[in-house]
Amino acid sequence: MIRVFIVAGIRLYREGLADVLARGEGLCVVGAHAGGGGALAHLALSRPDVALLDMATPQSYAMAREVYQSNPEISVVAFGIRPSEPELLTCAEAGITGYLTEDASFDELIAVIESAARGELICSPRLARELVRRLAAFAAERPPDSPESRFTPRERQIFGLLDRDLSNKEIASCLGVEVTTVKNHVHNLLEKLSVHRRSEITRTLQQTPRTVAAVAASGHRRRRDRSGRAS
Repeated sequence: MIRVFIVAGIRLYREGLADVLARGEGLCVVGAHAGGGGALAHLALSRPDVALLDMATPQSYAMAREVYQSNPEISVVAFGIRPSEPELLTCAEAGITGYLTEDASFDELIAVIESAARGELICSPRLARELVRRLAAFAAERPPDSPESRFTPRERQIFGLLDRDLSNKEIASCLGVEVTTVKNHVHNLLEKLSVHRRSEITRTLQQTPRTVAAVAASGHRRRRDRSGRAS
């Protein structure tokens, strides 16, 4: 059974939808509310699969975002919206995974609820294209990953020790690991930096001072956290 919770400011809408959905196979209405903070509390207690949200309800977009952030396992289906791309994009940005326009039929309502319960999103090709464009624009505006993010926590530890001219055996002793483990990590560092000799690791990273400082500091911090004192 798909558990549905209805949020609509008008009582006739709530009761009418509950009555109609109760007649459908595989659907169970577990609650209904007029909206606001009380609706969020009732939603959390009812644990529905799908929240059916009337977009004419005050603060409906804010509520959809709150449900998405606090209860991501609940799929939000919006109904009563205008079929315009800006409004549909606003729905998507709020975490709404299904929508019904003002002239949607009962069969469409059931189909969208079932789709949302399966974790699917039904949208037009034009909307899908616009969503991809928005995602690409977001990725282009996002700052690039910092250079030090290429390395694992253990690799950053080992780099901090390489920066102090310690041998593989001394590094292994500091970290409490086998020498072969250190050799494997050094090999990974060589590959990631596209260099061939151990002595080139530090020199390559030192070409970007911010990176060498960040990586070394991360390695020293982790050793202090582990031993309670600087190595």
